[in-house]
Amino acid sequence: MTILSIVTLFFVFSWIAEYRPEERETTLYDKIRPEYLPDTITVVSWNIGYAGLGDNMDFFYDGGLRVRDSRERTALNLQEIIRVLKNINADLILLQEVDMDSHRSYGIREVDSLQKAFPGYHLSFAYNYKVHWVPIPLKNPIGRVNSGVVTLSRIGPFKTERIQYPSAFSFPVRLFNLKRCMLSSYFLTASGDTLIVNNTHNTAYDAGGMRDTEMNFLAQELKSSQTPHTQTLTGGDWNQYPPGYTPSTEELSNEYFIPQKVDETLFGEKFRFAFDAQTPSLRYLDHVWANTDTPRPCTTLTDFFLLASSIKILSVETLPLEFKWSDHNPVLLKITIPPHQDSTSKESAQK
Repeated sequence: MTILSIVTLFFVFSWIAEYRPEERETTLYDKIRPEYLPDTITVVSWNIGYAGLGDNMDFFYDGGLRVRDSRERTALNLQEIIRVLKNINADLILLQEVDMDSHRSYGIREVDSLQKAFPGYHLSFAYNYKVHWVPIPLKNPIGRVNSGVVTLSRIGPFKTERIQYPSAFSFPVRLFNLKRCMLSSYFLTASGDTLIVNNTHNTAYDAGGMRDTEMNFLAQELKSSQTPHTQTLTGGDWNQYPPGYTPSTEELSNEYFIPQKVDETLFGEKFRFAFDAQTPSLRYLDHVWANTDTPRPCTTLTDFFLLASSIKILSVETLPLEFKWSDHNPVLLKITIPPHQDSTSKESAQK
């Protein structure tokens, strides 16, 4: 069999096996019983980099050399990520880049590890990267990838849903790339209102306006969801920087990854952004962070929240973990969810 025949067969197989999610899918990892969300909650968002991008790593796709870390360091990273999350003790945990049996993380079922580590939480999971074999780099390919976003909640939602973003790479690149999505969890409040918490992980390496397409879609989704009795909170790794943050020249001149500004006009006055402008949430992967013999990589801010303006922000903080266990730092948000006026009146009348 010729090399051309082998390559052709590989592409045919990849096309047949391509992950083709529906536009909307109900996605529960465990059975849940709806409960009431308290008025004041804490939410943490963290891209854990599949526990394979600690401070000792660079990455070939971002200008570095390496493809994956050792099994031992990957396991340690996951262990420490879980330890940090337990110490934070948030009501809601939004995680991105969580593997579910991938070559790059040595087949570790990270979703299962999280479920075991947080037995008092409800866990939902949605794939956004599901490829039988990623063939690059040719000499040491990424290989099998099964990965996605995870939402852990101390209070049980009454519904969770995977919502597919309309952006897509062109063929054949799309066969081996992410299918970006948002994982939405619907919670009841004590007043009878609904809070929709969205876990998002947006496109990083844009190909012809993909990030703009996703933001337009998200704006329409949030506006259609927002009603007098329904409020929304969206957090995650946007691979963009929020309005009000001023990036440096270095951040905007990287050869491999350039964050772009979120267009705040898409969302209007009913929404606002919450972020910590003083602490970076992402470090670049062109070289390792821990090496003190060379300048540290550039940092930027791509992890933050977008929430209904009716929700009161008590605090927002990016935890300065020095990118020890992931190439991202976690962002912690504390909020109060005020009931709608009609809900308050109804609740008082019932009492």
